[in-house]
Amino acid sequence: MILLILFTVLLLLGVPIAIAIALSTFVAILQAGVPIDTLARSMFSGVDSFSLMAIPFFVFAGDLMLAGGTSKRLIDFTKKWVGWTTGGLPIAGVLSSMFFAALSGSSPATVAAIGGIMIPSLKQARFSEKFSVGLMTAAGSLGIIIPPSITFLVYGSVAEVSIGKLFIAGILPGIFIGLVLMVVGYIIAKKQGHTPDPRPTGKELWKSTTSAIWGILMPIIVLGGIYFGVFTPTEAAAVAIVYSMIVGFFIYKELTVKTLFEVTKRSIVTSAMIMLVISASKVFSWYLTYEQIPSTVASKMLEFASTPIVFLIIVNIILLIVGMFMDSSAAVLILVPLFLPVVMEMGIDPIHFGVIMIVNLAIGMLTPPFGLNLFVASGVSKMSLAGVTKGTLPFIAVLIAALLVITYVPQLSLFLAEFVYE
Repeated sequence: MILLILFTVLLLLGVPIAIAIALSTFVAILQAGVPIDTLARSMFSGVDSFSLMAIPFFVFAGDLMLAGGTSKRLIDFTKKWVGWTTGGLPIAGVLSSMFFAALSGSSPATVAAIGGIMIPSLKQARFSEKFSVGLMTAAGSLGIIIPPSITFLVYGSVAEVSIGKLFIAGILPGIFIGLVLMVVGYIIAKKQGHTPDPRPTGKELWKSTTSAIWGILMPIIVLGGIYFGVFTPTEAAAVAIVYSMIVGFFIYKELTVKTLFEVTKRSIVTSAMIMLVISASKVFSWYLTYEQIPSTVASKMLEFASTPIVFLIIVNIILLIVGMFMDSSAAVLILVPLFLPVVMEMGIDPIHFGVIMIVNLAIGMLTPPFGLNLFVASGVSKMSLAGVTKGTLPFIAVLIAALLVITYVPQLSLFLAEFVYE
């Protein structure tokens, strides 16, 4: 109770989540009479992992691709191929978000990179401001669902499951959510009678494709290498950095030495924030295990939720609420140790559960009061936070419907994962 109350108070006071986790756990450890050096050892061991090295690598690779001009080429590519159809512009926006999600592994980065260009384009095409912002904010949530996803890396390290399988498991759910959002865009465009862009010539299609192909190839190389056992996820992240530099410096020629320093600094800060949360959460998880809280929670949940269907409904509700207030990586680090014993007892595949969890937390990034994507969308669109929230609400309902399908159709997550080479 001391841990929970202090953690909640610190969050409400606006203390950074890593500090809130570490400080509340520190007080609880003192109260329990545990040697204080346990805190330092647990924090160090929390990040002393080869698989976690992939996080700063993928963050850096995503920032390099963004600074190297990949996002605008992907947008031009999708607009040329589908922009001339009914609902083509909203569909192009979602497709661009899907492609960029496969480069960045981050939802806020996807909203910033794609939304910053597509929201003005949609408004110029006479789509309402709320629809334009809502669609691109929702599409940005694919950043942590479509691999390579930083949140999947965190889940894999905590749950001790194959990160390669998690990456592959996120592909079909991510495509499914993208298709659902495209259908919504098509229906709105059809209903309101929007005029599509002129049909491009074959020369224009070829030019946009050859220009964007280098960005499209990166996730294919990364995921293909993992899928066929050529390299581990961490090695794949290192390959992604080298590839991003080659594309940015020598093909697109938009990366400079000055830009590289700025990108490196930004990536270091982002990675340090993520790793500090992971480090602090490791102590939190250790203390929960020390007090046997996960086993207690598991037994209580098994009493109340007697079937996987009921259990997953409860988990979805909890995660959607948690996502309103907490960063996705922190939520994974705190909640997985609590839920995983029940997941295993229920016979639910931990890979499938990981996908369910990440989709829930992706939706949480769109929900007030602390949905990070809302703040990013407000910044790039110059629209008030209240206006962005109103525009996003209908898409939250759509995403929750998609979540239910993903939850109760496990093969959507597990079909491709079964073929991963280990």
